[in-house]
Amino acid sequence: MSRDNYRWIIPSLIALGLVLLSGGIFIGVKSYETLEVSNNNFKEASTKSISNKQKFKLDEYCQIWFQDEDKIPVMLGKVTEDLLNKTEDEIKAILKEKYPDKEVSTMNKYQIILKTSKDSTDLSKANKYTLEGEDGYITVFKYDKKGQRELIEKTSIQIESLPKSVQDELNKVIVLENEEEAYSRLEDLGS
Repeated sequence: MSRDNYRWIIPSLIALGLVLLSGGIFIGVKSYETLEVSNNNFKEASTKSISNKQKFKLDEYCQIWFQDEDKIPVMLGKVTEDLLNKTEDEIKAILKEKYPDKEVSTMNKYQIILKTSKDSTDLSKANKYTLEGEDGYITVFKYDKKGQRELIEKTSIQIESLPKSVQDELNKVIVLENEEEAYSRLEDLGS
């Protein structure tokens, strides 16, 4: 056999080598990209799971506000040193201790907005009953000796069906000495 018969072998081997090399590079790049994506997903998942344990990074000039319902917000002051470099849960616990009748409504780096807590205590109502407006209906609450509020009954009496003077009274809360007085007054309002 002459050399001319084998001329095609060298270019074919070079072409085959290039195809194998480029295929290997392609597979390597795709494997690396897949590995990077899975690493990023793992990092995001682990970051989310520890985010509540990380410091909240309140600004030292962060303001604390109190706002309830449709009322104008009132500034209570700026954050104190004991709130800086704390987690979100720690900040909420400290504020609950400082303002026991309030809870955090919203919080960001520059402001904290508090609202009246639903489970507030009021020693002036200790051992008494109240008629209050809640979700558009008259609700009966009992306050224990520590002033903690307990739901007794949510009535079917709609507040908007009552005279304006009674609606105003319910907005301020009707305080009664005992259960008998509370249900007597409730019966009057319902008729």
